[in-house]
Amino acid sequence: MDTTTANGVNSIEPPGRPQLHNLTALRAFAALSIFIHHLKSFGIDASQSIRNMDLGCAVSFFFVLSGFVLSYSFAGRFFDWRDVRHFVFQRFFRLWPVHMLCSFFALVTLHGPASLLTAYLTTTLQSSWIPTYGTAYAYNGVSWSISVELFFYLLLPFILILRPNQVMLVICGWTLAVLGLLAFTAVLPGPVFPPSSERPWLDFYVTDASFVQLFPPLRTVEFLSGIAVYQLFRLRRIPAGWLASTQIAAIACLVLYAGVHDEITRSLADHASVMASVAYREYGMYPVFAALVYVFAHQSGAVTRVLSCRPLIFCGEISFAFYMIHQIVIFNLAYNYEFDKHYGPIAATISAAILSLGLSVILHRTAEKPAIAWAKRRFPMSRLAPSSPHMPLAALV
Repeated sequence: MDTTTANGVNSIEPPGRPQLHNLTALRAFAALSIFIHHLKSFGIDASQSIRNMDLGCAVSFFFVLSGFVLSYSFAGRFFDWRDVRHFVFQRFFRLWPVHMLCSFFALVTLHGPASLLTAYLTTTLQSSWIPTYGTAYAYNGVSWSISVELFFYLLLPFILILRPNQVMLVICGWTLAVLGLLAFTAVLPGPVFPPSSERPWLDFYVTDASFVQLFPPLRTVEFLSGIAVYQLFRLRRIPAGWLASTQIAAIACLVLYAGVHDEITRSLADHASVMASVAYREYGMYPVFAALVYVFAHQSGAVTRVLSCRPLIFCGEISFAFYMIHQIVIFNLAYNYEFDKHYGPIAATISAAILSLGLSVILHRTAEKPAIAWAKRRFPMSRLAPSSPHMPLAALV
């Protein structure tokens, strides 16, 4: 666990600003990475075959991308409290229909444990706000990330109304606070919370791992890094002659760093705390993702021309629906039909990919797009920026 992200950020075109087609296409690769990560249910451990890369950390890329794209799309559009409310409602209903359909499908087909608490938290997109795996992974496990996204949505307007220097102060202060907390836990003699059980996805209590992975204020550092990238992008651009080489270099750095990511995680697990190792595993790559977003936000360069082809853009557009449905499909094939045991893991993987793609197209066209259109009509926001885009809301009420 856009959010242009698979966690719910659509490719918006703000007035006078071009669409970020190549960032939309990158969503498809991030969603594919998470799909491959979840193939463990078929006995395929991608981390053992792709240079020990933890592909599950692509959720961190979505959070970084979400901060950038939402800042790019909504900076200067918060005139008053009505705009704040309507922004939150637009984003909520951007996620909610696909989320609820997938959760219902998971409940009916996978027969997971259900309770009034998990039903309430799932319905209101607050499942990660109580950072236990039992609540966050209820029904559709991947939905924990859109619960974190909702926290981001509530926070964003109160950051974008600040002046740029104030924004950077907030980002630096919040990031230092989180990193300081993680550094403090690294030197503690023991865990802060009780240890996980043998089946942590059923734990309805906070553990060190669930706290640092799920708790929205901690994951906010990734979202804030995306906002910081937007501030940089607004002020400084890469010269056109350097873009192609910079994009290739960014991809190379990502691959090289991802190759040692697992080794660093295991070292932290051996010599530091559970919190520090899990935090690094889940979002230790976000600075690299932030650099990648900055480089590819420029809508030119050789790699951009490849990413801007229509098939990749379409895959990026349906990536949220794909992200929300793919694990349910994998679990059904693996546990309800034992498809991998009957036909082999490769056949199971191909079947899961085809089914997930087909269902994601249906969800995108019948639930996601109509919900976005309805929310924009029902909760319109101001279209024109005020004379001072950083005027405090309090002065406008």
